[in-house]
Amino acid sequence: MYSGWKKVDSQVSFTLRLEDLVAISFFLIYLIAFAIFGGPGKDLPVWQVIGSGVLAVGLLLSIVLARQAISLQQYSLQSKPDRKDSISPYATIIRDWLPFLTILAMYYSLWGDITHILVPRDRDAALIAWDQRLFGMQASVALQRYTHPILTAWMKFAYNFHPFNVPLVGLFVYLRRPRSNFREMMAGLMVIGFFGYFGYLLVPAVGPLYTLKNYYHVDLGSMQFMDYVKIRRDVFPSLHAGIAFLVWIYAYRNSRLLFLILSPLILSLWVSTVYLRQHYLIDVVVGLALAPLCVLLADWLFKHHADVRLSFSIPGELRSGPR
Repeated sequence: MYSGWKKVDSQVSFTLRLEDLVAISFFLIYLIAFAIFGGPGKDLPVWQVIGSGVLAVGLLLSIVLARQAISLQQYSLQSKPDRKDSISPYATIIRDWLPFLTILAMYYSLWGDITHILVPRDRDAALIAWDQRLFGMQASVALQRYTHPILTAWMKFAYNFHPFNVPLVGLFVYLRRPRSNFREMMAGLMVIGFFGYFGYLLVPAVGPLYTLKNYYHVDLGSMQFMDYVKIRRDVFPSLHAGIAFLVWIYAYRNSRLLFLILSPLILSLWVSTVYLRQHYLIDVVVGLALAPLCVLLADWLFKHHADVRLSFSIPGELRSGPR
């Protein structure tokens, strides 16, 4: 029998990767913290926080939905190659490498005084006290006795090479190893970025180069490249040390030769963070401890939640139909 009109809902579902969820979680918590603590008088650029978060999250979701739409779309143009087959590889490459771009968005969303959202004052004095208590010295001051122009040049090279470690290992793994290996590495990178960047918010600090400058009697020259691209407060924990260690672990998993080739650079990078007065020793120790923990956590998360399928109902229109 005819029943008149009834409401028909439609189901919408899509899949988010673990890497996406970590990034989205970071920005959501970040925006909530800004909404609660970033009130008037904080001199915080609202557009910067919201813009970075919305852009990253929107890009993540749009790539996911676009790739899914491409995979489901049917083309019947017989005179042309199948569009799905020609477009899908490019979408896959962009999709796979998106976490690398997202972690940069996470980092640069902390530009300026944003790192004072939760803690309004720099915590350098506390880090200096921890170094003195745990190690009995300020390592960057003590290393002055070993400075040499050639050593300084090498330390600067190793320190400035840091941004290239991830894409270098990532490219090797992406081209020569199973795709799942690359996704594991991206997941580890997102996890350490999640904890490391919140460390910048909880323990904002500018570093020994500025706070201990009166104790340095040896001029090491400028760090123009890194000074230009780095945010103001990215000291605790040292992600130069942490990310380098994490990448080194993934290099070891995928290629012993690549691991050995990178070893001099990675080990020198750890020393350079203190030698060049960018970090306190406690920053480096915590960064190095964080790396293997994040690898283990990322492994567990990737094993159980590599892809998360989300679905929800959209209220549909009233339609007529039989009882």
